[in-house]
Amino acid sequence: MRRSQFPIALLALAQVAQSAAAYEYPLSSLAVREAYFLGSRKDEKTTEFLAQYVRRFPLPASGPHVAEIEVRTPLQQVVKRAKDALPGYSAFQAQKEYQANPDRIVVRVRVYLTPTYGGYNRPKDFWRDFTISVAHHDALEPKKVTGDPQYSIGIGDLIGAEVLLEFDTSQIASELLRIEVRAPDGQVVTTEFDLRKLR
Repeated sequence: MRRSQFPIALLALAQVAQSAAAYEYPLSSLAVREAYFLGSRKDEKTTEFLAQYVRRFPLPASGPHVAEIEVRTPLQQVVKRAKDALPGYSAFQAQKEYQANPDRIVVRVRVYLTPTYGGYNRPKDFWRDFTISVAHHDALEPKKVTGDPQYSIGIGDLIGAEVLLEFDTSQIASELLRIEVRAPDGQVVTTEFDLRKLR
């Protein structure tokens, strides 16, 4: 009887270890290398991996368009940098860039102006009128918040903004992460990322 219980106990222990190691930090040099090669493939495997970390939302009937919410774990950031890099980017460079910011999680929110929420009279930091909340059970305070105005190609009109909220990995547990964006017109967009399933 004890012999039959032993494999079950091992299986349970393995499952606990697997769930505890959901999103990874700090990354080992092997994990950085594997992430680099996944990103540098720039194929459907890369696209499928990165798609898990982004939620896209439809255009509302009125008001600004909260178009995307993305969570960037340390591993995702290595994959994305390798995917976006110019030819010649190496695994050594990937390791060096990871070591420069090893314990950081970024939440990215992209907002677009619309005909009912136009950019003609908007300041380039209009994104400050939006409230972005990130929480597990309680709200988490970002270490840094930056906004980057987005302009149309050619004409150069203001079309939106990309907002980045940076957190230390010590703030973010491997559990359900809830992100809420509240627009000035009262529109609320909410999504969740299960960090027990993302790396």
